[in-house]
Amino acid sequence: MFDTSLYNTPEILDLLTLVPGGTDRFIGQSHFMGSPNVFGGQVLGQALHAAAQTVPLRRAHSLHSLFILPGNHRLPIEFEVERVRDGGSFSTRRVVAFQEGKRIFVMSASFQDDEVGLSHQKPMPQAPAPDTLPSAIAGWKARAEAGGRQFVQAPADFRVVGGADLYGNPSRETGKQVWVRAPMPLPDAPLVHEALFAYLSDYSFLVTALQPHGVMLGDPRLQIASLDHTIWFHRPFRMDQWLLLCMDSPNASGGRGLVLASVYDQQGQLVATMAQEGLMRVREKKG
Repeated sequence: MFDTSLYNTPEILDLLTLVPGGTDRFIGQSHFMGSPNVFGGQVLGQALHAAAQTVPLRRAHSLHSLFILPGNHRLPIEFEVERVRDGGSFSTRRVVAFQEGKRIFVMSASFQDDEVGLSHQKPMPQAPAPDTLPSAIAGWKARAEAGGRQFVQAPADFRVVGGADLYGNPSRETGKQVWVRAPMPLPDAPLVHEALFAYLSDYSFLVTALQPHGVMLGDPRLQIASLDHTIWFHRPFRMDQWLLLCMDSPNASGGRGLVLASVYDQQGQLVATMAQEGLMRVREKKG
């Protein structure tokens, strides 16, 4: 039995389920994640849900998104879907997210019929089993309570390999491995798992690019924000079963950091690949 004080999974599943707001238009609510801005993973998951409502018989195989403006977590978000093309095997959709009449996010997504074809993958790297690692969420709660800060629940459990925290690594390496799983059984609908995956994909992703520089999230000198985010879905998966995120930052330059990730299930199947570039400015304090 999981500790219900640590997780808000049902709340996030509701958050990722949009309501119709007109023809190919959908309305999503926002929630507080510790900052006045909308969490990028929330917009990503909601946009995928909106696009999928217009392609009921196909599943997403890729999505490519740009974060244009920070969203306000106190306001709802309107998603407008453009049906770019429906072909014999693929469907293309473009989604624009609005708040107060301004575009804050755009996404292109491609959907495909189920198809059998040639198959190969990069092997899964070695990693300790998730059950042998401590929960990062339990650690967050303990530190928040000890410091008199508000603890923000998470929709999934995270187990970080190698003793690093989800939001920092004292080794200053460019990579990080993290196990992730929803703490309760989820419905069988694939979109539930894919939208939640999109939501969770923004956790600690860009922070991996800070590790080589010894900069931690929360540093008052730091300005950090997602700029773009891409996911390729390769094989079916479930978010209520453990997935291993193998993240690596090959580059940081020009005030931006790049992070790539391969995602495996416990059977060693490569289920997704991700890439994100984000703003990473460290401003020195003026004397």
